[in-house]
Formats: sequence, structure tokens, C-alpha cells
Amino acid sequence: MTRQTSDHQKTISENENRAKLMSTLEFSNDLTASYARRMVELESRGNGDQLNAIERVARHCGIGTRALRRLMNGETKDPSISVFGRVRSAYLDLCERQISRLKHEVEIDKARYGDAAFADLGREIQTLAEKVRQAKGK
Repeated sequence: MTRQTSDHQKTISENENRAKLMSTLEFSNDLTASYARRMVELESRGNGDQLNAIERVARHCGIGTRALRRLMNGETKDPSISVFGRVRSAYLDLCERQISRLKHEVEIDKARYGDAAFADLGREIQTLAEKVRQAKGK
């Protein structure tokens, strides 16, 4: 039997709000491993470079090579929030680098072919860059 007091509804609403606040940044082993795999895939320069790519990504994440490999293979069952934060931060940095490369390529093509063909693309790149900045919390 549950007793209800006059403050019961207030307590429930406070706990609901706390749960909502804590779930704004959900993380899981799958999401962390997905970020890591994607970074290694983008960092790899071809066949035979995967181990070097793992080392570069691990260095960028600030974790050990073995820890990153275990995370990608699903051997780490429950990564800590600090590991998730490091991997996510490295992933967002990688996204920013990719956006700047894309922006550079578009600038080259704008100079070569004219502004009219790339006007909308430039705005979309700016929007994407802003979304990444917001995700990073800057």
C-alpha cells in the first residue's frame, strides 16, 4: 500500500523532471562503438591501414588503442560517461574537419564555375556546421 501525502504530486513531478534532464544525452555501448567504427573507417587510408587508423583515432580520443579496439568489437559492455564523452567529442571534431574540407572544395568549385551553381550548397554547409557546433555545446 502506498501512502500519499500532500507533497506526493510535487515529489513525483520533481523526479520526472530530473529523469527528463538526465536523459537529454543518452549514451550506450552501441552508440559509442558506432562513433568509433565510423571514425576508424574515415581515418583509414586503404587496405592494411586499419591498425594505424585505430591508433590515430585512439590518440585523438585520448584512450588506449586496446581500449578503442575492445569498444569497437563490443567487448566493453558498459563504457563510462567519460569514455563516451571523449569518443563523441572526437567524432564531432572529425565532423567539423569533414565540413571544413567540404567547404574548401565548394569554394574551389565556386571560383571555377561561378557562384550561382553553389549558392544553396554553401548555405546548407553553414547550417550543418552550426548543428555540429550546437552538438559540441559551443
